[in-house]
Amino acid sequence: MKKIIALSLVFALAFAFAACSKKNDVAVTQATRGDINMQEVVVSEALTDNNGEIVTAQDGAAVIVTEIHTEPITEPESLAADPAEWSKEEIVAFYKSCAIKSNDGATSTQTMALEHMIVNNGDGALGFFVKMADPVIKKALAKNSTSYGGITGGFNNLVVDDAESIKAYKSGEYTVIEMKMKEQTDGTYGSPYDGTVGHAINVLGNVSTAVAEFPDFKIDFENADIKVRYSDPIVKVKINKDGVIEKGTWSYVANVDIKHLDISGIMVDTADAAILYEIKVGGGF
Repeated sequence: MKKIIALSLVFALAFAFAACSKKNDVAVTQATRGDINMQEVVVSEALTDNNGEIVTAQDGAAVIVTEIHTEPITEPESLAADPAEWSKEEIVAFYKSCAIKSNDGATSTQTMALEHMIVNNGDGALGFFVKMADPVIKKALAKNSTSYGGITGGFNNLVVDDAESIKAYKSGEYTVIEMKMKEQTDGTYGSPYDGTVGHAINVLGNVSTAVAEFPDFKIDFENADIKVRYSDPIVKVKINKDGVIEKGTWSYVANVDIKHLDISGIMVDTADAAILYEIKVGGGF
């Protein structure tokens, strides 16, 4: 019985708490250098780095591979004009330049809130105990916040087509940029800074890393069907006259859909969870 309770909590918390805290070190490096995209990949053979040197890893190990992009990030030529008149391309270029400029001095805080979690349709021992644990999980997530230096997202690769809508406008002496990104759906393996939401905010990436801190549990990802859909992805920032992001909020809802996941011999036939994820700078905006 205790094992089932522990498994239910591990299952629920692993996907929730893994939402992005370990990926932000990559974001900081990426933002600082401006021309680098870093991705976590699973390798089964030797890789070469950008200098032609061999990077080795054991089969299935996760390594960071850097891909150099030479296209410079430039601010829009019409900075003196009303931001409401900027093109979408100019807005995106300005946002990217401000994200780089803001990176060294920014402190980001991430928070998560569990909106719902249903396992095995709420039936059986595992489903029952996840139901019982729901208030505990929600309380733990509500108290969880992690701060780190830097601006989130793989913004160096952000393009206009990543967004469903983009706008900029003046608010006093500040420039406000609002972007609603196109939804993104990933499988078990992915890159934290890939895709429409990954470029603007960041995503879970490799789902198997979500349970890396729980080595006592053997989880069969290979035979599971896992989808994570990032819905309602929003970026809203307030930029001062020096091009620094003083306030900002990056958010989405991570909708996790799992089928046939074996956790140490206990089968999760179905699982459905929704986690509200937010990153704020300067208290949010």
